[in-house]
Amino acid sequence: MVTDKADGACQLHDVRFYNLLPRAIVCSSFGQSSRKLALARDDGTIEVWNMAYAPFLEKTIPGGEGVSIEGLAWAGQRLFSVSLAGTLIEWDLSKIPCVKQSILVTGNAAWCVDVSKDERLLAVGTEGGYINVYRLDNEELAYERILDKQEGRIVCCNFDWTGNFLVTGSTDAVRVWDVRNGHAVHKMTTGRAHNKQETTVWAVLVLKDFTILSADSRGKLVVYDGQMGTVLEQHLVSTADLLCLALNEEKNIVFVGGVEPIIRVFDRADGGSMRTDKLFVRSHNRRGHTHDIKTLATYGRYLFSGGIDGSLLVTSSPPFALDTHFPLLPGPASMVAADSRLVLLKYVNYLEVWTLGPAYAPAPAPGGNKVLQIRSKNDGHILAAAIAPNGRWIVYSTEHIVRLLRYDYNRKEPVNSRLVRVRNTPEHFAVCYRAQFTADSKGLFLYDRTGGGTINFFSCAAADDSEEWDHKQSIDAGRWLSEMVTLSAVSQCSRYLVCADLASSIVVFERTAAKWKRSISLPRYKLPPTALALQPGRTRVAVAFSDHKLFVYDFDQFTFVFSTYLRLPAGTDPNHPISGIAFDPRHESAMVLQNGSKIVTLRFGPDIEEEVLQQEENSRAKKRRPVANGSEQQDGEGSLTKCKLRMVRDAQRLVSIEWLGESELVAIQANALSMVEHLPAAFRIKRYGKT
Repeated sequence: MVTDKADGACQLHDVRFYNLLPRAIVCSSFGQSSRKLALARDDGTIEVWNMAYAPFLEKTIPGGEGVSIEGLAWAGQRLFSVSLAGTLIEWDLSKIPCVKQSILVTGNAAWCVDVSKDERLLAVGTEGGYINVYRLDNEELAYERILDKQEGRIVCCNFDWTGNFLVTGSTDAVRVWDVRNGHAVHKMTTGRAHNKQETTVWAVLVLKDFTILSADSRGKLVVYDGQMGTVLEQHLVSTADLLCLALNEEKNIVFVGGVEPIIRVFDRADGGSMRTDKLFVRSHNRRGHTHDIKTLATYGRYLFSGGIDGSLLVTSSPPFALDTHFPLLPGPASMVAADSRLVLLKYVNYLEVWTLGPAYAPAPAPGGNKVLQIRSKNDGHILAAAIAPNGRWIVYSTEHIVRLLRYDYNRKEPVNSRLVRVRNTPEHFAVCYRAQFTADSKGLFLYDRTGGGTINFFSCAAADDSEEWDHKQSIDAGRWLSEMVTLSAVSQCSRYLVCADLASSIVVFERTAAKWKRSISLPRYKLPPTALALQPGRTRVAVAFSDHKLFVYDFDQFTFVFSTYLRLPAGTDPNHPISGIAFDPRHESAMVLQNGSKIVTLRFGPDIEEEVLQQEENSRAKKRRPVANGSEQQDGEGSLTKCKLRMVRDAQRLVSIEWLGESELVAIQANALSMVEHLPAAFRIKRYGKT
């Protein structure tokens, strides 16, 4: 859809044919020391989210066919996972995520994993009824012992606060194990709702005073005395299964989730002003999910929840606030070929190319047609993909292969378009985690996946009808970028390349005499950047961070042009970071920002500075500018700090924004219908007198 152009406005291409499928969240774990949330999806993908400020996706570990992650656990900065393949994996998250070590556990498929509070022991529950215990010492994982075998699989487990006891849940029973001798101390039977229907304990939770809570398939929350092995009380929470439990930091509130898409909140009543014979009293509910809730985690006043609908929900109370992070693919998930007016959309295992309608065409405008679909070899997860601005070249990479394709698009007769694989690629044309073409479509950057921090640059030499790509240089970016590059931008003149990594390093590379070399490293901030853009025709780079810090730096003049902490206007998403920046080519001091699902315009400059200062002086409400909190970055004298922000559009499930030409903006959104229609039927309760 192309909107009409108003006076002084641009034309908006509202792309809504990005038909992403929902990817359910299976399990999650929050690392207190790292302040990161790890979650696993049903396709075996593991995502690591930074939750220090506004949540954003840091790293992704791709899944694969038949991969099923059933449990995640943090031990300090170390991340562990278990799967139905019967393996315990420790992941190396230092640069490019990869397997650090893999151990085959005893008991076939592994269903759960937990780490003791002192982070010295790790336990894995398996299908065969075995509990594998490992010791975590000196960054190593050493086998400790196997506890006594039980009948049936172990679905869930949780250490007590001393680390000497382990509580497990299985069919019809909750057991307390003494880890030191490997024997079961108590076995508490749950009972059954029907004689021939087994009760599965899906989640267990141990409190500091050894009170045990369990959630089971009867929809009951059961409270046990862990020292005596007796049932203290039972709460019928739902008529369907309860699947997950979580405890707040103060250890006095319990969150319960399950098949019914409602989070029940229970307050601990003992020792307080409430006079009751119950230990836990239901207080209120939290809503937001549409389907089963499969995992819960807490951090401070925040509750993270995920389930079948695939959305990561962050709720807090009081006051109650709800933020939704939709199951979008890690960026860049879409790319616009400006010269050919084509859009490349990345899916899990295939790519699509669509056309854009012409500018200022009468309705109905032609465009919005799918002209190409490329499926990856063996349906491998696509890590990176890019299309050249002229639309002639397409590259994609999985974990095992990389493909370069030449696409001869026939605009008049799209059916006569031709797609040819380029087979004579150079030796350095290897798998990558990021790919990017230059603005003139004659250069290509592949960010090497081996973890050495190398960026391979290739150039296209056109000779008559034969076009060959040659390897020109291996840029040793690892000397200045210690982490993986998450953001990059190429200048319009194809002379500058700006890269930013998760260690907050931002480096500008300059091309001189067909060779790339480091030009300058920008001042480092305390947080990793979330968005980056180069201003066309200028040597200015705009960078945004998760705490809404934004600056514009001129790397030719070595000065900050503009720097401020954004105070987002009403109607925006303050708990979402700035995830996209697009400079307005018509105005020197204007840009468009992507804030969650909102499109925001920003204007700065000397005239805006004077106007805002005058307004503050007239209203006698001058606001003190926030300090950098001891960060290494200094804004520099003379940099502008005032700006005007305006929320111009609410684009649900916004994926990216990109400027096209002089007065056209492309906003790519995930199709809401496609993310809902493929979900299973939601849980329904029949109520008397209601339809």
